[in-house]
Amino acid sequence: MQIRRLAVPALIPTAFLLGTLVNTGFTQQAAATPTIVEVGCMKVDPLKEEEYLKLEHDLWRPVHQERIKRGQLRSWTLYEVRYPAGSQRECDYRTVNVYNSLADTDRPIADVFTKVHPSVPISDVVRRTVMGRDMRNGELWYQVDQN
Repeated sequence: MQIRRLAVPALIPTAFLLGTLVNTGFTQQAAATPTIVEVGCMKVDPLKEEEYLKLEHDLWRPVHQERIKRGQLRSWTLYEVRYPAGSQRECDYRTVNVYNSLADTDRPIADVFTKVHPSVPISDVVRRTVMGRDMRNGELWYQVDQN
């Protein structure tokens, strides 16, 4: 499983915000469609971490890959967050979902899940996912202006 480790938990928001400040004369042409970024913060019980990562990798990752193929999602990434020794850990993992529109963030996922895993009940996987981690918070960022 590809897990990217972060030295500073604020790296994702900082990089995003700094990227919006760069003069577009020095970057590629802005995308024609807006960018919506959804960031989730999860705290995982160390005793349940292996099961949680298995769910993300074996069940949710293929679902998100199918959503990307359908154009419902631009990207999905699971990051392991690393904090300096002795610091308080708000999150153990962050997910970053990038969408083309706000409507894409609300699309039902059950039909995609059923297509990818026809013999696996989504209700069971959702229950196991919720039991495997504590969703501490979520943020939704969107592009206000392309100039």
